[in-house]
Amino acid sequence: MSRLPSRILPLLVLWLLVLVPTASPAAQVLKISTIVPAGTAFMQELRAAEEEIHRQTDGRVQLKLFPGGVMGSDRSVLRKIRIGQLHGAVITAVGLQNLHPDTQVYSLPFTFRSYEEVEYVRARLDPEIRDRVARAGFVLGGLAEGGFTYLFSKQPIRTLEDLRDKRMWSPEGDDVTRRMLERAGIKVVSLPVSDVYTSLQTGLVDVVTINPSGAIGLQWHTGVNYQLDAPLLLLMAMLVFDDRALARLEPADREAVMKIFRETFERLDGINRRANREAQEALRGLGIELLQPARPPDERQWQKVADRALQELAADGAFNSELYQRVKSLVAEYRSRTAAQ
Repeated sequence: MSRLPSRILPLLVLWLLVLVPTASPAAQVLKISTIVPAGTAFMQELRAAEEEIHRQTDGRVQLKLFPGGVMGSDRSVLRKIRIGQLHGAVITAVGLQNLHPDTQVYSLPFTFRSYEEVEYVRARLDPEIRDRVARAGFVLGGLAEGGFTYLFSKQPIRTLEDLRDKRMWSPEGDDVTRRMLERAGIKVVSLPVSDVYTSLQTGLVDVVTINPSGAIGLQWHTGVNYQLDAPLLLLMAMLVFDDRALARLEPADREAVMKIFRETFERLDGINRRANREAQEALRGLGIELLQPARPPDERQWQKVADRALQELAADGAFNSELYQRVKSLVAEYRSRTAAQ
């Protein structure tokens, strides 16, 4: 057999490389659970992030989102992340206390009065929250406000005394809220979010706490008549990833994923604030009467009960007392600066 001329061999190799397909690596799929219902603005932003990640990584990273809490409770979702069935979740601060108790520090009762206070504190403490999540083996992909929660009730409530003979809902697993209410002598009914609508209809509970957009989105407004115009606590949602899942991504792809989600959650703060303002107005049109709270000394009584409960929980290790004191100090610092202007 005659040998190919040396000038033809390189051309033949090039031709074979063109004709023979090269094997492409399989896409890395990130399975993410969330209690956020499908069709909401929050979920639309997550879907947009999903498409952008696919585009920027040329399909090497794909998201598989499980909305509406189909993967179970927060505790169940965290267990599935740890064993590899899921790779991440959008979860509330209450749920994250099972991951790291300090993550709920923004959502402790009567901490903030305004979004301006929230912004001032978050600008200084968000990086530390990120570090504390990392110590638990997770990566914080995004942190977004869900808005302030308020008391919604069947009967008018303006004072702490008005709650004494009512049955008030507390989120299942939220020891902070439950113990604070019990300390105030209030009858507490701990239930998962999925059971609250039915419980309002049947009279198992008389009072709930929820943000305005949630009251409408979950249809809880159909079981109440009044809203007390005093913020109770700030809802926070966090996107967390198992660091092992992100470690499997190429560095450039991992950076793209984190950047896209960081920008998504920054937008969500504004989106959620607008949604709650609009929901607040819509509730008036739906017949929910807005009540003004009784002024001091009842206001001080609420704060006193909350402070005692939080001191007990901090002593029990429910959250980091030093971190909470820093939050309170920063809030006081902001209020002092604002008053001096």
